[in-house]
Amino acid sequence: MLLTPHVFVGMAIAKAVPNPLIAVPLSLIMHFLGDKFPHWDFYSNTSKEERLKGWRPVAVMADFGLGIAVGLTFTLYALWVKNDPSLAIRTFLCGIASVLPDALEAPHIFTNTKYKFIEKLTEIQRRIQTQAPLPWGILTQVVVVALCLLLI
Repeated sequence: MLLTPHVFVGMAIAKAVPNPLIAVPLSLIMHFLGDKFPHWDFYSNTSKEERLKGWRPVAVMADFGLGIAVGLTFTLYALWVKNDPSLAIRTFLCGIASVLPDALEAPHIFTNTKYKFIEKLTEIQRRIQTQAPLPWGILTQVVVVALCLLLI
């Protein structure tokens, strides 16, 4: 799944679950469940060499930037407009937790860095991914974002 829909899921959890001790771990768990949802991403059916050239690294960075922008916008909205510091902290932490597995995996993808924990995480991520072809794999993510926005 693209990073931005993961962020929206984390923010929806932050809004729905007031206890951060439940919301943050739930956001992390939902990352893996979200990857089971049929989706397309920039690395669908690619080799490591294909991941490092052409438009893919740029697209990943754009998605990463968009995810950060969305997460910070909702965090600042909760803090400044809603005047709810608790919601702002949950939104921020759940947003991070919801993309943490992919963020930890990035050095493994883009460099030759080898860490056993990251290699194991990468293997788990690879096994649970449910790929879908375009356009269906994007449409499923649009539906996830729309449902999250309704909850938020």
